[in-house]
Amino acid sequence: MLYFTVAALVVILDQATKRIVLRTCATGGARELIGNFLQIRLNHNPGAILGVLSGSRTILLTITIVSVVALIFFAYKMRYAPILKRVSLGLILGGAFGNLIDRVASGSVVDFLDMGIGRYRWPTYNIADAAVTIGAIILISGFVMYTDSSGEEDAGSPQ
Repeated sequence: MLYFTVAALVVILDQATKRIVLRTCATGGARELIGNFLQIRLNHNPGAILGVLSGSRTILLTITIVSVVALIFFAYKMRYAPILKRVSLGLILGGAFGNLIDRVASGSVVDFLDMGIGRYRWPTYNIADAAVTIGAIILISGFVMYTDSSGEEDAGSPQ
């Protein structure tokens, strides 16, 4: 249940922030949040990260749908896992689903967070992308740091 609650919160926050940015910002124009370091800069990304697979909407939709189904399966298998692993899966599912909504609705993902120093910028991203990244970091860290001495993960058994 926690898994789906986290995912739902991510989707709500992601979609709400995207709608606000779409209503208040012009494509390409920047608004400073924290000086030049963090800005709002509206961008429509028809591809995956860094524009990879631009123009391949069907492939991206298929990959995302398969990922969402796999994440739901893993959530079931890890329903007794430590709380951080369940939260991380919720973050990843919410992020994947938030970007899936954009792809289905318009064929591209709304990105708007622009971060960097001077002309050295990170690719523009959104709340869904941040949730996937944070969830993946937590999940990988959990598997690396909390594996028993036999090397087998005990995430699927009741505690």
